[in-house]
Amino acid sequence: MRIRVLFPLCITGLVLACATQSRPTDTASAALSDGPLVQSCTTSPPAGDGGVTVDITADSEGKVHFSSKTVSVDPGQTVTFVSYVNQDRCIGVSDYSIFAGGVTGPLLVSACKSASWTLLASDASNQYQLWACATGDCTKCTQPQGVKETINGTLEVTGRGGN
Repeated sequence: MRIRVLFPLCITGLVLACATQSRPTDTASAALSDGPLVQSCTTSPPAGDGGVTVDITADSEGKVHFSSKTVSVDPGQTVTFVSYVNQDRCIGVSDYSIFAGGVTGPLLVSACKSASWTLLASDASNQYQLWACATGDCTKCTQPQGVKETINGTLEVTGRGGN
């Protein structure tokens, strides 16, 4: 008698599990599925020093997400990428001349660490393409490598800067 009841319940559960659609990702985050599944860090990375922070996280399926596609920053502010994943990543932008300190290429965000850019402190108002690729050697990804390796994001420089 028990088997007659349990077997149909098991079949019903399997059918429901297969028929349920997966939830779409949050529109505020951008997912990257560029290679093997990425694991979360076992320890917390160091936080940024003020300014604007973008978190890099992994979901339960091992896909990498950025906490924001559009990063709004004032001139002179710092943008910090904080990695909560066990994978090095290079972050690029379409125009490096907007950064202080003679930046000439992608920013290396090491696994479970943070890295930042500081924008020049001058009047500016523009949008720049923001992208990423999964590697520890940023010379291998100096330009966007296609949709799956791109944040599909924008770095927006807004407002007036200081001296």
